[in-house]
Amino acid sequence: MRRSRLSRDKTMRCALPVLLAALFLTPDFAGAQTWPSRPVRMIVPQPAGGTPDIVARVISGRLSQELGQQVLIENRSGDGTMGSQAVARAAPDGYTYLFAPASVLVINQYMAKILPYSPEDDFASVAMVGLSPLALIASPELNVNSVAQLIALAKANPDKLAFASPGLRTLPGMLGEMLKMRAGISLLQVSYKGAQGVQDTVAGRTQLTIQGIPAIAAVVQRGQLRALAVSSPRRLPELPEVPSFSETLPGLEFNGWFAVVAPVGTPREAIQRLNLEFNRILLDGEIEPKLRALGIYTEGTGPPEEIDAFLKRERAFWSGVVRELKIEPE
Repeated sequence: MRRSRLSRDKTMRCALPVLLAALFLTPDFAGAQTWPSRPVRMIVPQPAGGTPDIVARVISGRLSQELGQQVLIENRSGDGTMGSQAVARAAPDGYTYLFAPASVLVINQYMAKILPYSPEDDFASVAMVGLSPLALIASPELNVNSVAQLIALAKANPDKLAFASPGLRTLPGMLGEMLKMRAGISLLQVSYKGAQGVQDTVAGRTQLTIQGIPAIAAVVQRGQLRALAVSSPRRLPELPEVPSFSETLPGLEFNGWFAVVAPVGTPREAIQRLNLEFNRILLDGEIEPKLRALGIYTEGTGPPEEIDAFLKRERAFWSGVVRELKIEPE
């Protein structure tokens, strides 16, 4: 149904030295050597301590070294709106950036009646950080080892299997509903907040749940839960025996992600320099494993134009998902 979103050629690692040499010879990059001359702000539109905050801080430490100026992380609580609005209204001088999840740059515009910023018009693309896939996990008591077996069991027992969901307006909740629609099955959805859904699935009070990889890695390794599928375009190195959803249900690819954007009008030389540094950092042999441990899978960032194209595809995809699931804006 859809092409793999923002798949990157592994030859980027080999091409990086050539890219660096070319950039150092361009007038724009030469001008960027005067930037930054003071600390840079990176706004994370979520509270401190969550995955977005931790990922941003892992990257900002190395970024500060490369830029020779501190990259300061600022957290804004709430649903992402306050932090996004602050960046949209910031001076486009190259010193304010937004570390943005998919909800902020794409999904919220289809689920909210009003946003105090325009995801399409207020930001300039800087860097793509990586995908944040999800996993479908099941209680071993179900005695199923694959999505195909789960579908067969669910069809034989409609509304008998309990699915722990954080709600329809979340990525796991939407993926659960999409699974039901694509597979033609009916599951009993039970609402949960936080990690309680995983705990109750371990305890057998529910049979299924969908979570991010860090939330389920330990219980899967201990054999308390069984991973049936991941939502990424292909299998993950941490779960090599677990197929992607698309191996059973072609086209069912469903991922969160993180990107960095700047206020529209930010100088091109600052964006170009930051894009280059992000690519260096994301492909670093020490940083990449740290990001994977946090559930972020990166293959380096493409140029800003490629990120623009990615965002355009994502908007088409998510607007279709919201329509298909009949989610009304609030």
